Amino acid sequence: MKSSKIHPKPKSNAVRWSNLWRDLLRATPLALSGLLVALAVSWILLALANFSYGFWHDHGGVGEAIDRFASSNQYRYGFDQTTREQRIELFAGIVKAIHQGGKGLEDLSYTVPGHAPQTLLREPEIVHLQDVANLIDSAIYLVVVAAVIWIGLLVYFAKARKPVPSLKLQLIGTFILIALITVVVMLIGPVKVFYALHIWLFPPDHQWFFYYQESLMANMMRAPILFGWIALEWLLAASICFVLLQTAAAKLVARIQSS
Repeated sequence: MKSSKIHPKPKSNAVRWSNLWRDLLRATPLALSGLLVALAVSWILLALANFSYGFWHDHGGVGEAIDRFASSNQYRYGFDQTTREQRIELFAGIVKAIHQGGKGLEDLSYTVPGHAPQTLLREPEIVHLQDVANLIDSAIYLVVVAAVIWIGLLVYFAKARKPVPSLKLQLIGTFILIALITVVVMLIGPVKVFYALHIWLFPPDHQWFFYYQESLMANMMRAPILFGWIALEWLLAASICFVLLQTAAAKLVARIQSS
């Protein structure tokens, strides 16, 4: 005798894809706000670690660039004679200053045998780094908004007793976004994107492009090469922070819901 039980009709591929995109869209606000929080947290951690400048000095071509170009600087002398420790300390001074509203930029100086103490930065460089400091200060507001949205969504899930979107869905959505951005950057060209961002973000009458022979700032950062290395470690650190934050948040919400 045949069973009278009615089996549900299997979902078509179109329905599965539709459900997947729907779930991805639901996970997107939490993923994007969490990503911004993770980027901020990882940036702070990297800043505390001086953005691994010592490592990039030795293995990213920064030291070689200083040895090659510093002796031909038009405005400062003897920077090629500075020690690795001096360069790390000066870079740390710049990092500290741009996170304190630009305070202390004009005080950065170095001393080498045969030369009187010299300030590291010229006025155009100080102006540019002050612009960077102002940009970081402005970014804080964006991070605060993202953090409020992120926490608000978690509170909503906890009170509504709804499951937090899975980490897998959030990672898929975040990966798609990062992949799209990466493709666009590679198609345009990383250097062109770097220059375009400077044009958009900084005042038009402020110098932001510097030749190594006129700027110890550009030379000691091997700009824009060092920024590429920092971007890579920032992306890696942010990815780790994102997974840890979202995992911990989901566990906290589940614990609240079960109490």
